[in-house]
Amino acid sequence: MRAAVILFFVVITALGSLGFADEVVFKNGDRLTGKIESYDGSKLILQSAMVGKVTIEMKNVKTFSSSGPIDVVLSQGPAVHERVSAGPEGSVTLVPQAGSQRVIPIAEIKKLNPPPVRWTGNVQAGAAFARGNTDTDNVNAAAHLERKGEKDLTTVDAQYLFARQRIVGDGKHETADDLLGKAKYQYYFTPRFYTYASVEAEHDVIAGLALRLLPGVGGGYQWIDTPHFNLNTEAGAGVLYRNYANDGDSINANARLAYHAKLKANDKVMLFNNAEYLPGLNRIGNYFINADAGIHTSITDKLFFEFKFEYRYDSEPAPGKVPNDLRYIASVGWNF
Repeated sequence: MRAAVILFFVVITALGSLGFADEVVFKNGDRLTGKIESYDGSKLILQSAMVGKVTIEMKNVKTFSSSGPIDVVLSQGPAVHERVSAGPEGSVTLVPQAGSQRVIPIAEIKKLNPPPVRWTGNVQAGAAFARGNTDTDNVNAAAHLERKGEKDLTTVDAQYLFARQRIVGDGKHETADDLLGKAKYQYYFTPRFYTYASVEAEHDVIAGLALRLLPGVGGGYQWIDTPHFNLNTEAGAGVLYRNYANDGDSINANARLAYHAKLKANDKVMLFNNAEYLPGLNRIGNYFINADAGIHTSITDKLFFEFKFEYRYDSEPAPGKVPNDLRYIASVGWNF
């Protein structure tokens, strides 16, 4: 009986070991076994029974294998769920349950076991209050949502700014009251080229705007897309609609030129810059510029600090208002 119990645990251990037999072979000849968790296009995550979770630079990998089927996303063609066996240096062999095996270069593998497509995002908030010789209230809040599929990206943004200052003998006056919302859908025909449809709406009390509405469509190109630097440009057309709080409205067709850039300085700090120029198609003197730039600093995996400036220039502001607005915004945010 005692021998049977020992044999049972030996068999269970052996079977467990067989189920935990993914292997990575390095270019220097070293090998590491474990369980492949994921690959994001740069780093392979392997859970090892001996050393725990290991992050591996794929550029150092000669080949690798899995003990069972895993999700493999290729740069060309549909994703597959197949077992991977070792191949010649710089490649692996996909082994389907039925059909022919095929050898593919590791460079053609875009992702392994990618997370399911879901909504992610963050919320941000900032505030400053002063009493005494200075009597001011400043509040800002923002939210960002995104859903990234294999060939599309949907983003939704909202922002609210409010500021009020008390002037002795003249009561309190609002100095900022701005509500902004954006939505954008991008569909990628290739890993670099995509088309988009977007809409932006803004209500700015201080600028005398009941509504500024910017629907548009166009195309974009992803010039650089690496874990450290991202750059894309866009061109399109749309409509610029202005409804002034006290002086009617205007509507004009416009072109759109834009760029978006992100630079990851290290694991904690990211710099960003976005700008768009919307010249009117009826006359060049009717245009709108929208730009921002800032720094995003991670405090923990979830908590972050962000500081940015926003600049807007509307060539046809509400009567009695200046065309440009510059804002500096600091906030603390939470990723989810």
